[in-house]
Amino acid sequence: MLLSDRILSANDAVLNRMLKHRFVADIQVGGLDKEVFHRYLAYEGQFVETAISIFAFATIKAPDITARRWLIGVQDALANTQVPYFEEIFARRGIVVADSMPLAVTAFDAGMLDIARAGSFLDVLTAMFAAEWMYWTWCRNTNSAQITDLDLRAWVDMHTATGFADQALWLKQAIDTYGAETDGDRLCAIFDQVTQLEIDFHTAAYRDTAQIEGS
Repeated sequence: MLLSDRILSANDAVLNRMLKHRFVADIQVGGLDKEVFHRYLAYEGQFVETAISIFAFATIKAPDITARRWLIGVQDALANTQVPYFEEIFARRGIVVADSMPLAVTAFDAGMLDIARAGSFLDVLTAMFAAEWMYWTWCRNTNSAQITDLDLRAWVDMHTATGFADQALWLKQAIDTYGAETDGDRLCAIFDQVTQLEIDFHTAAYRDTAQIEGS
């Protein structure tokens, strides 16, 4: 069994919990509250900037120029495509992000950065694999849903587009390519940790009512 498939198999239960999260389910039935979507966008927009740092750590730790080239391209897309996307949608929808964030959101950012700083190249890849494989999977499962909010529709479409699919598949393949001598149990644990953080991150959009204006 490929290492990436072993990681996915070991984490099937926790991944399914995320794939069945209320946030996903609400989108699939066309019932995601606008306020929840706005809060979620605020949290996710902040994480995009964190992700640039995470991939910078991965670039430094990459074992060869092939991986570095790919990862530099990821950072470029985050900085020059994703960040402007959030700037535009925040301005258009009147979303004003508060200075403080819920604990689950800051814990996600901090947890991911801790892995990037202290972990190996494969640790960082696995952390982002957990996040991006989850997004690619639930958005593919949701692609046929009747979504009337055009921005939410675009968000789902973005995560099923070729560019995002290529990134999720690259992470999976890179784990197999560079992970032949790696402790698979450690990577399975990282995937579990990140998915748990993702569950709490998405739940925070329902719990919090005071962190963002413009809802």
